Amino acid sequence: MFNLTGKNILVTGAAGLLGLEFVFSLIKYGATCYAIDINIKELKKLELKLRKKNLSKKLQIFKIDITNTKQLIKFEKNLQKKNIFIDTIINNASNNPPPKKLIKSSWHKDIDVNLTSVKNIIDIFSKKMIKNKTGNIINIGSDLSVIAPDQKIYADIKNYIKPLSYSVTKHGIVGITKYYASLFGKYNVRVNCLSPGGVFNNQNKKFVKKVSKYIPLGRMANKNDYNGFIVFLSSNETKYMTGHNLVVDGGRTII
Repeated sequence: MFNLTGKNILVTGAAGLLGLEFVFSLIKYGATCYAIDINIKELKKLELKLRKKNLSKKLQIFKIDITNTKQLIKFEKNLQKKNIFIDTIINNASNNPPPKKLIKSSWHKDIDVNLTSVKNIIDIFSKKMIKNKTGNIINIGSDLSVIAPDQKIYADIKNYIKPLSYSVTKHGIVGITKYYASLFGKYNVRVNCLSPGGVFNNQNKKFVKKVSKYIPLGRMANKNDYNGFIVFLSSNETKYMTGHNLVVDGGRTII
């Protein structure tokens, strides 16, 4: 049902915690992934992992700064020269530094990475989709795209609150999704959003326990809990679905 054979999928932030999971899963289901990130080292590790499974031909890796529009345009032109049509975009890249690395305000960086680059990528790659009258765009949001952060969760972290910029950009991702879904519908280009909840990534036990109390399923997500949903959204099974924000958060936002 969810065979992705023949699909060319662009994944941004492909070297991130979820990005690596997404790319591996998409390739496992038959897609060819064009993985871009500034962290080429992690992408090479993934390439090696796929080589051991004889799947490395399905992965193309590129070191690209998505905030650099010239790099994006050059990348798209090179794909066109090779007659490669990107039929699916997964805007996964996001600036969300952990508290210890948040030295100063992240407002401008968050806006550039989480919103402006998403707009630019859609604008650049959707032209061919519109021309071909087919395409699929998946934006990655957050449970904080529909709720505000509860700052009590971070109370034990000295001089830290979850930045306003993160909430603004994740709410904005939903707005971008709805805007382009409405704009591109007549071209058979669908645009949806996947909003994950918090993912366990070796946070300290006290923090994990505190967050888990907010979640009806009683735990944070594992990094592979979203793989099935990204495959689902990338497949033709969602051909009548557009403008939707699919929230997968263990139930946190229902309370």
